Amino acid sequence: MYEKINSYLSEMQEESPNCGGQYHFTKVNLPNGEILINRLKSYFLNIAAYKKPFITIGNEQKVVEERKIENLKLLSIPDYKNLIEDKLKYWREHRTSLDCREELTEFYYSKEELFKISIFEFLSNMTDLKTYKVEGIDTYFAHEIGGDMVGDDIIFESENEIYALHFGWSS
Repeated sequence: MYEKINSYLSEMQEESPNCGGQYHFTKVNLPNGEILINRLKSYFLNIAAYKKPFITIGNEQKVVEERKIENLKLLSIPDYKNLIEDKLKYWREHRTSLDCREELTEFYYSKEELFKISIFEFLSNMTDLKTYKVEGIDTYFAHEIGGDMVGDDIIFESENEIYALHFGWSS
């Protein structure tokens, strides 16, 4: 079912000005453990950009705050439907000078509706679902969770599975 959600996400994005991002809904394979934030930190620390969160400028190494794992926060969200609706609104209105077109096509809203129906149905069938908004860290290098230069990432945790919903933009 989550393949169908990704298909709707892709179709929806194709009807928007955003041709640089990679919206996706992905099952995330995290290291074992009980506490989600610790599992996410372990996941990020297996990626070089987060393990060594700095860049070299001249002879100096500058820390990239957005890659420091201690900045990772998960904001618990009681109503995933409202959060998804808010993010859809934001990203359908997001514009840059590098967009593929100026406005949404006439097909956009029907694609968005198919996406919402499918993801809401999928999530409603998850056991003990908890929803979190990822904050404090740039997920550009974590392709299972994010993967864009600018983005919004939502984590869905159930009894046995973890999924990430990503909206974003890259040049």
